[in-house]
Amino acid sequence: MFDRFYEMLLGASNGVPEKYVSEENAKKLYIHITELSEKGKRFNLTAITDPEEAVNKHTADCLFCASVIDELTGGDAASLIDVGSGGGFPSLPIATALPHVSVTALDATAKKCGFIADTAALCGVNIITVPKRAEEYVAEGVRESFDFATARAVARLNILMELCAPFIKVGGYFVAMKGSAAKEEILEAENAAKKLGLTLHNVHPYTVKDGGDRAVLVYKKTSSTPASYPRMYSKIKKNPL
Repeated sequence: MFDRFYEMLLGASNGVPEKYVSEENAKKLYIHITELSEKGKRFNLTAITDPEEAVNKHTADCLFCASVIDELTGGDAASLIDVGSGGGFPSLPIATALPHVSVTALDATAKKCGFIADTAALCGVNIITVPKRAEEYVAEGVRESFDFATARAVARLNILMELCAPFIKVGGYFVAMKGSAAKEEILEAENAAKKLGLTLHNVHPYTVKDGGDRAVLVYKKTSSTPASYPRMYSKIKKNPL
């Protein structure tokens, strides 16, 4: 089974540097996908639990993100918080591919954090899990303490920014994984970025096998986020910046 998985991963990750899809890393990613396929429906982790579809649309997707983050770190140690980590995407693939990055997986649902923690232990990957809402956790002494914040398939970009920006140090980066509407969301989020201290740094477009066009959006934290943000999620969703 692993051989078939590795073949699928290599095929789906065309364009990702080889070091991220080494056999050693692939064995850890295989455990993640196996656990996801077995427990995904029970824990409501993701709508995609078929192994091949998950490799194409989840794992390979997150490895593209990992490669962008690694380039930004320059190989130096860094800290990262993944907001709304769900079934462990992109937190687990990033932690697997980038052992020099300390990863915190944040999700409001305790059972999802439990899945990530258990799977990370099986993979031999170090991840800190926090079962809290972003607007609650940021008030616990971690405001502007991370080098990176990531988010994937959680909400529109202007909403994600308000949840993620307060965690990031000035000089750090917000890295958002988006689909074919990336350009539209960038324009929609211009006001939010300005208010939250974020400046668009780069856009990395790519294509996922059987998954269409995607983009990794990188914003640099150029000034401190006002203390009034983030608001409670109900307010953010009702009236996005």
